[in-house]
Amino acid sequence: MKKILQLFLRTVYPLLLFPALPSAFPSDSVFEPLFRSFDLFPDYYLRFDLSTFALHRDAFFKRQYLAESRPDLEFKLISYRDLLSSIWDVDFLFGLGEVPGNNVFTVLNVAFGIDPRFELKLPRLFVDVGLTHRCFHEIDRKDFPLVWLNRIHGGASSVNFRLNDYFRTLVEDTLFRFENRFSWKAEAGYYLKEFFGLADPGKLNGNNPSVIDLSSAGRYAFYRRRSWIFSLRGETTVGWFAAGEGYRVKNRCGLSWKQSFGIEAYFSRGNRGSCFYLLYHLDDVPVPPDAPEFTLGNSRFSKNRLAQLGVTFFN
Repeated sequence: MKKILQLFLRTVYPLLLFPALPSAFPSDSVFEPLFRSFDLFPDYYLRFDLSTFALHRDAFFKRQYLAESRPDLEFKLISYRDLLSSIWDVDFLFGLGEVPGNNVFTVLNVAFGIDPRFELKLPRLFVDVGLTHRCFHEIDRKDFPLVWLNRIHGGASSVNFRLNDYFRTLVEDTLFRFENRFSWKAEAGYYLKEFFGLADPGKLNGNNPSVIDLSSAGRYAFYRRRSWIFSLRGETTVGWFAAGEGYRVKNRCGLSWKQSFGIEAYFSRGNRGSCFYLLYHLDDVPVPPDAPEFTLGNSRFSKNRLAQLGVTFFN
């Protein structure tokens, strides 16, 4: 209890005091301009995604991929003149399957992710660096082991990359200009296996062979008709993993990759955003050495040759 109290006093309590700090100084204080430059919780972004799958190529994929739902909250904790911001992104991914003998819509797994990062706003792009923690849990079964990871990442993106901003700028742009129709993001990541001996390696990484990866994503709105806007969407990730731990891929080398591409349809009326989408997935990701026999050699995280149909709602 004492350690928890100390942690609170060192971290959370100063943030709670922050809004009161400007009033603690006289109006002519030399510190006033500094504190007036900061904003606490200036903005937030809500997204909720619900999807189902088709084109299951075998019994394992039909078992694992019936539907997914993903609530996502991203908020700015504190911002300095809207130039440098502390961003926190928290999301959950619920995987529903169809297990023989069980009820339809069986919850098979849940993934939790938290991504604190610093974001610098430049005239034409964002630059950010952060640390993502993610863990994958099974529900009511133990077919696969618990997976957790910590990934340091850095990247750059267009200022309209967030789905919330992309939609808003498109709706407001009556000229349908290219800079608002196109958005992009590029990122590099490194998966922590140790941290200078300061943290237990078992707490940093578990059952995750990935070492580094590079990813890119983009959208391009190509057509607008009345209340609808249509865009193309794609995402590619290439990574290297520790094949010496027994993990393997079809290409028999230490490279893994994922690719998804498809089309989106935005409904532009109303005060909130909504988007229907259809995606097609291709990948070659590591299969663990102790994969259950019923997987038929498939990776737990593979969506190879699956079609995904869904809808996203956002503020």
